[in-house]
Amino acid sequence: MSRQNESTVLFDALGPIGKRNSNIASIISAVVILGLMAFAAVRLAAENFFEASRWVNPLDALVVETTWIPAILDTLTAFVLGAIGALFLGVVFGFGRISRFALTRWASAGYVQFFRSLPLVLLIWISYTIDGHFGFTTDVLGWTSEARRLTFLVTGLAIYNGAVLAEILRAGVAALPPGQAMAGYAVGLQHGQVQRFIVLPQVLRNMLPAVLAQLVILLKDTSLGYVITYPELLHSANIIGRDYGNSYLQALILAAMIYFVLAYALSKLVVVAERRLRKKTAAPAKAVKQIEVAAVAE
Repeated sequence: MSRQNESTVLFDALGPIGKRNSNIASIISAVVILGLMAFAAVRLAAENFFEASRWVNPLDALVVETTWIPAILDTLTAFVLGAIGALFLGVVFGFGRISRFALTRWASAGYVQFFRSLPLVLLIWISYTIDGHFGFTTDVLGWTSEARRLTFLVTGLAIYNGAVLAEILRAGVAALPPGQAMAGYAVGLQHGQVQRFIVLPQVLRNMLPAVLAQLVILLKDTSLGYVITYPELLHSANIIGRDYGNSYLQALILAAMIYFVLAYALSKLVVVAERRLRKKTAAPAKAVKQIEVAAVAE
């Protein structure tokens, strides 16, 4: 089958009239988009949005050193701790959902369904408010205000995203052909060994794109620390915009650009990890396939 036939096997190729209409629609869409961008630029210019002074203040060396850099570090701290907690909970409750024990399956399903249904901001705010009422972290543990805010932000991120990752893991395991596990049992492996050495490596490879997408969401969800005044990027951008009243929108745009850079760097990092994981699991997967074929032959 030619490349042209492969590209049109699911739909009819456009004829001359269809191609003409498609080109006209593309041109009209481009004109509309450019018109909207020009209109926005004119309105922003009328409000002196592009004045150098309104960009210089948020990018002042002292502001960068005392506000932007600490905000980035605080955001990354919350993200790393939240991601570690979410991945741990995702693995625990994901395998709990496919456990051989009914009680474990029910408990894991209850955790996943309950916390996945709650708004993350509500989960963070409720836990922070309850602790503020009883004063456990401050009166008993003696934590500082910032450590307390970080703890409840990370806890909310880990619990909510852990429930989502657990469901991703369950779906990844369910998508594997049953012969993969059967081949492991055929050579005498125990249930736990089959899960660790055969199922989990293949599931991790298959669900890595979904995990990446959820980790990027988790990174962006660190901005919800704003509601408990945790000093992450959004909260810091609000402070900069408040201190420099004419630069509020500029500060928010700079924060959005930083979020984009962090998310893009994360996506590239996981792509590299995915390539290495595929290389490491290619040989075991081939061996498992050979075992499966031999087991079926017997």
